[in-house]
Amino acid sequence: MKTKFITAIYSDLYGTKFGGRIGRKDHYRFSLLSLLKMTDADFVCYTSEREIEELENLFYVEHKIDTKRLTFVVFDLEKTKNTPLIQKYKDEEGAKKSDRCIDLQYCKFEWVGDNLCGNYSNYFWIDAGLSHCGLIPVRYLSNHGFRGYFESSLFNNAFLKNLNDFTGDRIFIIGKENSRNYWSGTVNPRHFKKYDSSYHIIGGLFGGSQSSVSKFVDLFNENVEIITEADKRLYHEEDIMTLIWRNNSDLFNVKCFDTWWHENERIPGMDIAEHLQSNKSFYKILEELNTPIFE
Repeated sequence: MKTKFITAIYSDLYGTKFGGRIGRKDHYRFSLLSLLKMTDADFVCYTSEREIEELENLFYVEHKIDTKRLTFVVFDLEKTKNTPLIQKYKDEEGAKKSDRCIDLQYCKFEWVGDNLCGNYSNYFWIDAGLSHCGLIPVRYLSNHGFRGYFESSLFNNAFLKNLNDFTGDRIFIIGKENSRNYWSGTVNPRHFKKYDSSYHIIGGLFGGSQSSVSKFVDLFNENVEIITEADKRLYHEEDIMTLIWRNNSDLFNVKCFDTWWHENERIPGMDIAEHLQSNKSFYKILEELNTPIFE
């Protein structure tokens, strides 16, 4: 049975009441083309009425992607299951200047939950923009002009098989080291069974079998409601994912890394080679999943 990936492209939200990264249109589109090299998987991509025509032309007409392998779904971010909760606590003026969209973050779990049907072995959320030169060194990128900054050889059917094998009957998540290389805060420590902020779960790739992911979706929905009302504020989805992992660690299989940077980065005031001697780059996880887990 195939794997199903759920993703989204909303590339024009910066400056609106939703908030979002600026100038990412081609990034998201070229990255998704690279992810589609996992040909043993099907994809569903949520998007807006504003972008659907261009997306269908690019993927279906220009690049001849089979409509059965990639399905686009128009979805209004003003009509999510969590919209009443978000509207209650959201600072819309602040969101206009933010590069993060809380509505989309929470929708990851809504959309994944809505897709837990059909004859698929596993279901994963994957960020459409995950494949790019900021995370992946040059040796794994193509030389196809601007598109080459987002086209990586690391996403392929071997990666897909090993991802499924590593996941097993649990939920796959990725953890970022958070004590030596600070990345993010957490929800209020009082919500943890035992507080630990040394690792922070990222929201770019997670999933597993229908039953395990259904449990994850239920836990997210339960926690986002309780925590938001208790603390009278909106947390990023990754903060809530981190809490769920810490409080239910037996449900998860985790891959961890230390730093987003890789050897082709140029960081002012930093010796990147020295930094990487003691810190594992994110792309190393992608490398590991290109090697058979069980031999």
